[in-house]
Amino acid sequence: MPDLPAPSSTGVRIAGDRYQWLIAWQGCVTAVRDAALHVASPVVAVGVEVDGVGNVDDVVLYRKQPPHTYMQVKYAADSSTPVNEEYLLKSSDRGGPSILRKLARSWEQLARDETPVDLALLSNRSPDAGDPLIALRDSRSQLLLPKAARQGPRSQAGQARTRWAEGSGLSEEQLLELLKVLRFDLARDVQHLHEHLQMTMFAAGLRFDEESMHAGADWVARQVADGQRRLSLADIREAIKAMRLAAGASRAVLSVAALKPDPMAQDANYAVDWVDRFRKAQVGRGRREGVILGIRGGVRPETGRRIQRRCGLLYTLHSESGTV
Repeated sequence: MPDLPAPSSTGVRIAGDRYQWLIAWQGCVTAVRDAALHVASPVVAVGVEVDGVGNVDDVVLYRKQPPHTYMQVKYAADSSTPVNEEYLLKSSDRGGPSILRKLARSWEQLARDETPVDLALLSNRSPDAGDPLIALRDSRSQLLLPKAARQGPRSQAGQARTRWAEGSGLSEEQLLELLKVLRFDLARDVQHLHEHLQMTMFAAGLRFDEESMHAGADWVARQVADGQRRLSLADIREAIKAMRLAAGASRAVLSVAALKPDPMAQDANYAVDWVDRFRKAQVGRGRREGVILGIRGGVRPETGRRIQRRCGLLYTLHSESGTV
């Protein structure tokens, strides 16, 4: 790929909006798939730029039963600003509240009646491995807890907790309550988002080529421009019909983690984590760590190979140890 020129400030804003519309469209696809598979608490609507929820208004997944998922979506044009204490506690360019303080205020607003909530800071920025608290993030749950609460007040993590509490305007006890529900969904590069979204569309029984993916994002953008802040399941189904995106039945998804935790396990209907077993077993070189299988009605070999090429995941799982 040839070198690309640095984007203008307008270009960065447009790319950031596009990133948000793709996240919202992924929520729409999830709603369709949840309904088809009769999941226990399906996504029933998707909010975009929602009023009355503080700064976690970028994308909201409304479920049949709480907790609903409230996302703050942050896009960056480069990797110069990883997610760490400085990024989270720094005042805005205009001297306003920091990102963490805004998240804390939103949490207090949404949880004041003790309604369970799910908050997410979703970004293409990477986590800073040198940060005392961010380095404790669990890649499976995307939460800093329980590890962030285990170390004493004199430890590096303990001192960071104190600074985070002061910076967020919360007591340390309140901060830990916030961190129970605040997920750091990080390193979601645009290419990774495209692959994940296309795979979700495939699992939902939709066309999943790039043209179809962008058609869905364009539809979200038009709804936002028209002032539609809540996209119901009926709205989404009507849009899919109008865009002729339907391609078949929805498929249940099985995630099997072998060498490393599968970051897509939370989107699967069934998940198996064999990481501990594979650490003890002798696994041949060249194995990859993930597998996503369509198990409703089967997946044709050519489709499996296509998904494998697009997503970098194994279509079948092999073990040389014989213990799995």
